Amino acid sequence: MLTVTSVLLALFTVSSAQQLNFTHHAVLDPNEKFQLNWNPAADGSDYFTFECVVATRGWLGLGFSSNGAMAAADMVIAWVDASGNPQISDRHGPAQGNGYPPVDSKQDYELVSGRKNDTHTIITFRRKQDTCDPQDWKITSDTTRLIWAYNDQVPTSADDISKHTERGVQSAQLVNPQTKDGMATILADPSTVTYDFRITNVTLPTDKRTLYWCEIIELPTWNKHHIIANRMLVQKGNERYVHHLVVYGCGEEDMSEHLGKPSACFSDTQVFSPMQKCTDYHAVWAVGGEDFVYPSNMGAPIFGNSKQRFVLLEMHYDNPDLTPGITDSSAFRFYLTEQLRPVETGRLTMGLTVSAVELVIPPKQQRFTNYAYCPGKCTSRMTEPINVFTGLLHTHLLGVAMRVRVIRNGEEIESEMRDDHYDFNYQTPTFLSKPLVIMPGDDIIVECTYGSMDRDTMSYGGFGSDNEMCLAFMEYYPKRNLSSEDCMSFLDPEGLLEVLGLKKEEINIGPQ
Repeated sequence: MLTVTSVLLALFTVSSAQQLNFTHHAVLDPNEKFQLNWNPAADGSDYFTFECVVATRGWLGLGFSSNGAMAAADMVIAWVDASGNPQISDRHGPAQGNGYPPVDSKQDYELVSGRKNDTHTIITFRRKQDTCDPQDWKITSDTTRLIWAYNDQVPTSADDISKHTERGVQSAQLVNPQTKDGMATILADPSTVTYDFRITNVTLPTDKRTLYWCEIIELPTWNKHHIIANRMLVQKGNERYVHHLVVYGCGEEDMSEHLGKPSACFSDTQVFSPMQKCTDYHAVWAVGGEDFVYPSNMGAPIFGNSKQRFVLLEMHYDNPDLTPGITDSSAFRFYLTEQLRPVETGRLTMGLTVSAVELVIPPKQQRFTNYAYCPGKCTSRMTEPINVFTGLLHTHLLGVAMRVRVIRNGEEIESEMRDDHYDFNYQTPTFLSKPLVIMPGDDIIVECTYGSMDRDTMSYGGFGSDNEMCLAFMEYYPKRNLSSEDCMSFLDPEGLLEVLGLKKEEINIGPQ
């Protein structure tokens, strides 16, 4: 039930956001006491406008950081003083560690407005995307850690700011278009229908950290629809355990014998056999992922093909503390329309195959980079260019940066499919401001960089959260008439033996 305070906050937030037509919104804390609205800059020399709506009558602070730490972060502190006048102060974190943020020598944050009521302070300010000030953060399309803080005590001056009483960190994409803005329109459209893929009463084991759970589902015999949005519905309270979900199509394979027989995808001795036949993905979600809404002229096809009747639902659970008694019934929801859109999308996967042989990361490395290749020999099989408009970059706990590089005729072309400040806990799709065009004959490189300073032993590729991956799930248009599309790098076993100086007869390289 909504309280009077929450109703007033909702009205205050909506009216304020509508006043300046903010296109982006994020809730930075679990209790929804620090909310942020913003408009991205039109170009690199333009201004970002931010509005902080915070449950305090004292001061509020917002910071921009590559890793969530105060050290070297860019910060702004604002308040409404005892006379009712809004104040703002451009600051930066200490060179090392945490501490009182000193004032910038150059003040680059411009106050737009500020006010407060009985419960909240609302401050609106703007700053250039790139202020050319070394004490400020250049806002890019990478993930930004937003540091937030507040205190109920009103400063008497910029030199009298008390230590925060509440603080935290939340990741966000500040530049790229926020596709979830269209969700309200989709929900209000009476022609929108939903279809849920649900996991039911899965019990997490207490003898191992990682569980992959698989289930074959038969699709209803509906007419062809387009997927126009999707949303992950994590069971309340299980947010820390649900790591990722993939919905795979099974092509024209008959999977009837596996219906009603969900099981672990992997065991010590075998792999759930349908996984070897269901390889084209309909959707992918990972921890921290937000709602995804397709552009209004695009949709991904589903249903309508009587030969493609089955999908494989794969859920990855992570229970690092081996907490007992955890059961899960999370679901993934497709928002669909039967009013087919003019542009149909397809999906492709690039990266390293998931194997301890393919990916080895030494310990105590500040940055260690692996590369996956899709050579021009493979892309030359395309009959026309494809336009990548969104994608999900995926590693595990050691990942610190990822990017997809395109080499054309020996020269690298510009690509927004990158994140130099990767956050494992915020794996939301990257929606590109302009498509990444891949031409027949282009060489593609998926580059994954890891930080292993906290590890004392080697880390290997694998399915567990404490193993690593290097995958780029991308969506493009126009769709090609293929069900499964991927271009994966792997080591040839015989080539590896040659590098190691071994002979074929000295080791068994066949299947075990």
